[in-house]
Amino acid sequence: MSFWNSTNECKNNIAIITSERERYTYQQFFDDVKTISHKIYSTRKQLILILARNDYLSIVSYIAALQKGDAVMLVNAELEKELLYKVVDCYKPAFIVGNFIHNDYTNIGDNISKRKIEENYDIHQDLALLLSTSGTTGSIKFVRLSYKNLVSNASSIANYLSITSADRGLANLPMHYSYGLSIINSHLYMGATILLTDESVLTKSFWEFMKDEKATSLAGVPYTYQMLHRIGFHKMDLQYLRYFTQAGGRLNEKLVRLFGEYAQETGKKFYVMYGQTEATARISYVPPEKLLEKPTSIGKAIPNGELMIDQETSELIYKGPNVMLGYATSFQDLAKGDELQGRLRTGDLAEVDEDGFFYIKGRMKRFIKLFGLRLNLDEIEKQLESTLHTPIVCVGTDDKMIVVTNEEKHVRNVQSTIEHLYKLHRSAFCVQVMEEIPRLANGKVNYERIKDLIL
Repeated sequence: MSFWNSTNECKNNIAIITSERERYTYQQFFDDVKTISHKIYSTRKQLILILARNDYLSIVSYIAALQKGDAVMLVNAELEKELLYKVVDCYKPAFIVGNFIHNDYTNIGDNISKRKIEENYDIHQDLALLLSTSGTTGSIKFVRLSYKNLVSNASSIANYLSITSADRGLANLPMHYSYGLSIINSHLYMGATILLTDESVLTKSFWEFMKDEKATSLAGVPYTYQMLHRIGFHKMDLQYLRYFTQAGGRLNEKLVRLFGEYAQETGKKFYVMYGQTEATARISYVPPEKLLEKPTSIGKAIPNGELMIDQETSELIYKGPNVMLGYATSFQDLAKGDELQGRLRTGDLAEVDEDGFFYIKGRMKRFIKLFGLRLNLDEIEKQLESTLHTPIVCVGTDDKMIVVTNEEKHVRNVQSTIEHLYKLHRSAFCVQVMEEIPRLANGKVNYERIKDLIL
């Protein structure tokens, strides 16, 4: 499977520039993909786990596995070890790329480990990629994506963003996150250059890299734009920046207008977008020329996609070739085919206006997005309760997660456990004490009452 249109057309183009200023042409990239392909060779389709970082090896390994027809699982390289072992024990990947020590694996060089005893299980021929559904929580539940999903979404994104081989896209979001990966996919698809970094927008080196390498695009989640506003992004001289994008949760209307006006004044384009990992990455976008008119909208469906609303439940439904095959919770699920047939129930409540622009009004299920990471509050509750052996309740918004415990003595332990397991900064959550946790008549936690009391 190829993400690029033609080897001959782009082989002399620069494919990747790292923050250390290492440069790799597409021809070098192709050669390195072949080298890794030989390292992970097998006569049968297999699962390759990549402990993903925003580095050259991660991208080369990702494309190598896809080119071979293998299935790739991308996991945060910084995932807490216990949670990582849980994923490995559940899915039993044939190879693991990254710094990893496990009794069932042996290192074969180039930071690649091979499973000592090969597991004999079936993987569906269409399965290309497994991405976590729950940000940093270490859940064993993954989204199953096909080669068709990846190519169709990369093509649609390249279409509406007008990406060409002359573009230099800044890949500053984590590769294991569908939004971050979509930047990599869409630029490789067009033979463009990827500027690869994991630096924060708050560092001087980030902006030096962006300016020196003439970045044509910048991506961010709501938190990114809060920081950009704080550091005076609007006053920067970014002459090569053609457009910038936002997804990963709802951006405050004031900031949408602020950045939309900046884009209008400077001749740049600001794309506010909506997506889910279940749709590979992207579902809709607001055309830049309509942004100031409809700043709270998620826009219209991407090319080749279609949005509609369930008239009975008001749930937003998306149809398109980028809709996942289904979920996986164990290696047995990797043999499954397409269970959704291109139709995704998003779990979001929505409305549509007279111009066909859609608006999210709430969530049907208990998810929030922090720093662009989708977090399942039910999963976090279960993990914390099993770790701390005390009742825990989680509520929150896309601005902050609130964790409720019934005794003051647990507060510090809860804080340190959240930081340890999920790598969340303390500004992203708070722990509160509630001696009597409100419950419904059936005994279940009354989440709405708790939110009314503390939010």
